[in-house]
Amino acid sequence: MMPVTCPRTRVSSFHARLSHGAAMVVDGRQQYTATAHTHDCDMLFVPVSGRFEFVDGVDRHLHTAPGSFIWFSADTPHATVAQTIRQTHVAIYVQPDLWAAALKAHGTGLAEQGVRACNGALSALTQRALELPNVPGCEPAAYCGAIIMEAARLCANPILRDAPLSSQHVATLLADQILRELGAVLAIDAFAHRHLLSRRQVERLFRQETGMSPLAFQQLKRAERARYLLENSDESVLSVSQQVGWESGSYLVRMMKQFWAMTPSQLRAQHRK
Repeated sequence: MMPVTCPRTRVSSFHARLSHGAAMVVDGRQQYTATAHTHDCDMLFVPVSGRFEFVDGVDRHLHTAPGSFIWFSADTPHATVAQTIRQTHVAIYVQPDLWAAALKAHGTGLAEQGVRACNGALSALTQRALELPNVPGCEPAAYCGAIIMEAARLCANPILRDAPLSSQHVATLLADQILRELGAVLAIDAFAHRHLLSRRQVERLFRQETGMSPLAFQQLKRAERARYLLENSDESVLSVSQQVGWESGSYLVRMMKQFWAMTPSQLRAQHRK
């Protein structure tokens, strides 16, 4: 796909339509393109699926994808084009004084504009935003505020100078998803589809960063959680097993022996000495 250019800008007005200082728009149009323009307020742009190229007023070409986000201050010219046919993103338009207050609350001054890495919290909030009505000015203010505060906190981190879908970003996003959904079936295919990768690519990148497969990582984290529950509660072996995503108590016993060479009863007895 040809790169975008940033010629004379057009102005996009949102400031008068902001509710509680912010407005959220969810966009899932195919072949998304926005010609060069400015906004009369700050903008946070969080990709959910697809990859995007931005060109700003000084002709910087910025690339973002799930696992990263970008913000532009008011009156900053920029053009946007989705580099994939399918895309979904959440854009939040923020009054400049509200954004400045959010940065200040985290001890951050006026942050440099650019692409930064998301974390599990921002990704989860953005996913939740997809379920909200796409009516600017009518969305629940709590979700706008939560996304703004989390993005402001992440603006203390360095700008990404490399491709946002590096092995580190893929591994971090998948690890966060596994920890959030520890009791659920490991959904690598859905994760790969959302990030426009193959299952094999996801597994390779994850192993490259962690030294283990996604399944092995999930089993390790389930075992750690199960041990914590065994040592710090009186839940039955079956209850603990089901809470971490294992169907039977016998399987939990086998995994405790595999990881720590001890039975659940032995782990409890040792912890409570």
